[in-house]
Amino acid sequence: MKNYEEIEKLLAAAGAQERSSLSEPEVYRVMELAGLGAPRHLVYPAAGLDATAAAAAACAALAGDRAVLKLVSAKTLHKTEAGGVKVLEKTPAALEEALRAMAAKFPEAEAFMLVEFLPHSAFALGEELLLGARADAAFGPVVTLGPGGTNAEALTKSLKPGTSPSVMPVELAFNEKTWAAFLEKSWIWAYASGSVRGGRRVAEDGEMVKWLEGFAHLMRHFCDGGQSDWAIEEFEVNPLAAAKGKLTPLDGVLRFRKARKAAPRRKPSLQGVDGLIHTRSAAVVGVSEKKMNMARIILNNITKAGFPKERTYIIKEGPAEIDGVKCFASPAQLPEKVDMYVVAVPSPEVPRVLAEAGESGKVNGVVLISGGMGEKAGSEGMAGTVVDAIASAKDKNPDFALSGGNSMGIVLNDVKLNTFFIPEYKMEHPLGVNPNMAKTAFVSQSGAFVISTISKMPWLKPAYCITVGNQQDVTVPDYVERLADEDDLKVILVYMEGFKPGDGTALARVIEKARARGKLVVLYKAGRTVVGQKAVMGHTASIAGDYLVTRLIMESAGALVAETFDDFNDLAVLACSFADRPVKHGNTFFMSNAGFEAAGMADGVAGRLTAEMRPETAAAMDKTLKEFRLDSIVDAKNPLDITPMASDDAIGGVVRSALGAEEFSGAIVSMIPLTAMMNTLPKGGQYPDDFEKSFLKGAAAAAREAGKPLLFCVGSGTRYEPYCAYAQTLGLPVFRSADRAVKMYSKYLEYILG
Repeated sequence: MKNYEEIEKLLAAAGAQERSSLSEPEVYRVMELAGLGAPRHLVYPAAGLDATAAAAAACAALAGDRAVLKLVSAKTLHKTEAGGVKVLEKTPAALEEALRAMAAKFPEAEAFMLVEFLPHSAFALGEELLLGARADAAFGPVVTLGPGGTNAEALTKSLKPGTSPSVMPVELAFNEKTWAAFLEKSWIWAYASGSVRGGRRVAEDGEMVKWLEGFAHLMRHFCDGGQSDWAIEEFEVNPLAAAKGKLTPLDGVLRFRKARKAAPRRKPSLQGVDGLIHTRSAAVVGVSEKKMNMARIILNNITKAGFPKERTYIIKEGPAEIDGVKCFASPAQLPEKVDMYVVAVPSPEVPRVLAEAGESGKVNGVVLISGGMGEKAGSEGMAGTVVDAIASAKDKNPDFALSGGNSMGIVLNDVKLNTFFIPEYKMEHPLGVNPNMAKTAFVSQSGAFVISTISKMPWLKPAYCITVGNQQDVTVPDYVERLADEDDLKVILVYMEGFKPGDGTALARVIEKARARGKLVVLYKAGRTVVGQKAVMGHTASIAGDYLVTRLIMESAGALVAETFDDFNDLAVLACSFADRPVKHGNTFFMSNAGFEAAGMADGVAGRLTAEMRPETAAAMDKTLKEFRLDSIVDAKNPLDITPMASDDAIGGVVRSALGAEEFSGAIVSMIPLTAMMNTLPKGGQYPDDFEKSFLKGAAAAAREAGKPLLFCVGSGTRYEPYCAYAQTLGLPVFRSADRAVKMYSKYLEYILG
C-alpha cells in the first residue's frame, strides 16, 4: 500500500536539514512506504554505538547465517570501494568485531546498518539489475532498467550501442501491457526471466512490473507540476537482486529538490500550424525599397517560386509597390487575413512588429526570421517581450502561431512558396518535384542544416521544407504532429537540437502516430552532451545520459535515428528513394567489377542483410556471363565480382536477373568506372563514352518495375561526378563506397523490418 504522505514528510525533514539526498536507510523507508519492500535491516547511530548490543540484536532479528554491514555516510560516495560494505558470518563475535573496526575506520560515519544477506550470484547476468529513474526536462520522469552491480556502467559501455539500458518515459507507460512490451525488448530482462538459451528464470515478470510501476507512480507524484512540494531528481536501486522469483533492493540512492510549478505551454492550434504549411496568402515585413536586404531577397524568392503576386503583400509605409508587389502601411490595412507573415527586421523592432500583427487581427501565422532574442547573452528581456506579444496575439486570435525566431524560412512546393533568405545564385533552392522521390517533409530546428543538406543533395525536393529556429511558439513536434496527418506524405526528415519542456515525449508520440500511418521518420538529434556523468550522480545518470535517453525513446517510438550527419544524409536518400517500395526481407544481391569491393560487401552481410542465391538464379546469370564470354573467368555467385572485363550490357543482364528473382528483395551494385568496357563519362569531346549506353537506365527501369530497391556505388574520384548525377536523375541513390552502402542499407533494413 502506497503512503505518499509519509514520504512527503521524510523529504520535507531532509530538506529542512538542507539536504538534497536521502541516506540508504531513508531510501529503504521510501521503498517500504511505496509498497515495494526492502530487505530486513537494523540501523545504529554512530554516536554512542554499543557494538556488543547491536551485534546481539542483529543476530536475533536477521535470518540466515550471514549478514551485511554497511556504512551510512553522506561523505563516502562509493561505500564498496571504500571498504564500507562487509559480508560477515552472522555471529555476535564477528559482527561486533566488524562494527568496531568500521567505526574506527570511518570516524565521520553517521550510522551503521546491518542488513539481511540475500543469497544470489553477483556474476550471473540477470541476477543483479539496475533500476533507476530520473527527472528529464524533455521527457518528464524516465525509468531505466539495465545490468546492475558495481560494474554496471562498464558493462553497459561494453555492449553494442542500443542493447542496454532500456528506457521508458513515465508519461508513455500506460498499463501492464506497456510494461510487458518494455520488458520484452529489454536485453538484461531476457537473462533474469530465463529467456536466453540455457538460462533460468530468477524473477517473475509480475514482480518486475510491480517495481517498474512503483517507480513510475512515485516519480509521477513527486515531480515538477505534480502533487507534491518536492520533486525526485534521481532514484536508483543498484543492485536490485533477483532470486527465487523475487526482487530485493540491496542499495539505494534518492536525490530530490523543491518542485517547480511551471505553467504548461500554450500550444499553437492545429489550424494555426496548418496555415503555415498550407499557405494561401503571405506578407513580408522589412523590405528595403533601395537595396537588396534580407527581406527583399525573401520577396524575390517568393515571386520567383510562382506564388501568386495578387496574394503577396509588403508591409511598408510610403511606396505603392516594390518589385510588382503591393505595399500597405500596416497589417491592419491588409485586404485579407494572411496565413504567413514573414518578419525580417532588426531584432529591436521585433516586439513592435509582432504587437502590431497581433493587434491587427489580420495575421494568422508569423515566420520570424529575425534572431538575437534569447539565444544571445543579454537578450533575455527582449525574448520575454516577444513571448508576451505572442500571448497577447493568441488572446485576440486563438489560431495565431509564430514559427521562429532565428528561422531560415519555409519552402512549400505544393503552393510554390519560398521564404528562404538565401539568394538563388548561392544555392539551388528545393523547388519543384522529383518524380523519383517519395513525398517528403523536412523539419529542422536549424536552417543552416537544411541548406547544407540540400546543397549536397540537390535532388532532394521536399514538399515541405520547414526551419523552426528557436521554437518560441511552434516547435518541431508541433509541425511533425500536423504533417503526420498528411495522407500522401511518405517520409519526414527531422533535425532536432533542444526540446522545450515535455516536447521529447510529444515528439515520441507524434513519431508513433506517423509510423502507425505508414510514414518513415529519419531523425538526427544534436546537443549530445551527457549531463551528470559524475561520480556523485550515481550510475543512472551516466548510463542513461540525455542523448542515450533520447535515442532509445525515439527508436522505440519508430524513428530511424542517425548517429552522424553523413548517416542522416544517406538514410534520407534511402527513405526518400524507397518509401514507396515495400521491402519484404533482407536477402540482397551484391555485385562489383572489383574484387576488393565484392569482398568488402560480403564482410558487411549480417543481421537482417543476407546474401543467399537459388540455383535457378545462378543459372540465369551464368547464361549472361557465357553470352558475353565472361564464364571462363567468373562464376555466378553472391556477392559477384564480375571483373573489369564486363561491359554495360553484361552488367545490365545480370542486374535484371537479380531484380527478377524472387529470393532477392533488392540489389547493391558498385562499379569502379575506370574500365574501358563501360560508359561512365559524358558523351562528346574527347571521350568515346555515352551515358545513354550505360546499364543504368535499364537497371533503374527494372528496379521500378520490380518495386525493389537498387543502390548504386561509384568508387572513384571527382571526374565521375557527372556519372553519379546521371544515376541520380534516374532515381538511383548513389554512394561513393560499397562498404558504406552496405552499412547504411543494413541499418535501413533493420528499421523497416524491425
